[in-house]
Amino acid sequence: MLSSGLDDVLLAEAVRDGRPDIADVALEVGASAARLGIPLHEVVDHVERAFAGREPSYAATRAAVLAWADEALVLHADVSCEDPLTSLATTAYVRSRLAEIYRGAERDGYRVADRAALVVVELPRSYRGNELEQSLRALDVAEALRAVFAGDETVAQMSPRRFAALVSRDRTDALTMNLLRILLERAFGTPLDTRLWVEELPPSVDGIARVLAGLAE
Repeated sequence: MLSSGLDDVLLAEAVRDGRPDIADVALEVGASAARLGIPLHEVVDHVERAFAGREPSYAATRAAVLAWADEALVLHADVSCEDPLTSLATTAYVRSRLAEIYRGAERDGYRVADRAALVVVELPRSYRGNELEQSLRALDVAEALRAVFAGDETVAQMSPRRFAALVSRDRTDALTMNLLRILLERAFGTPLDTRLWVEELPPSVDGIARVLAGLAE
């Protein structure tokens, strides 16, 4: 067995028995290695060991390497887009979504600020604690935000205490904001000293970085 848990026998058995599906087995070995976080050089070593001192076949090596690379890209994309525990989007994803919106606005001739905004939730500084406690609070905030913005809105965590939903401008009315505050208070079981505001979007795409950097502080 490799140290990270990948079966070190499957490919060796396929090679020893001269099975016709060696490349398919190598494909699964490479993909599994990526999911387990095993680095690529260890996957190549694994393929070499499976051939017991003989030159590894090109097909098996290529299959393992390509499968590892494909799976690693998928995993990287998932990590880049959202937190695996809370399923909240990352700041990088919010920036990407906004860039798309600004491109559409430039094409169709409207102001982004007239059609979209960021609804921001900021928890009190007293809400700190360890990483698990912070994640549990993030889940509570995410649940409240998604209950109010239940469509295709992007809900993200901008910092340990700040959360934002990228929403249509008409969803920033007083009734919606009051409903969100009520749900947050219910989630935490007490009236909150929580800031809740609508962040105006800049006139052009060039201002996105400054807005998001401010929310991440």
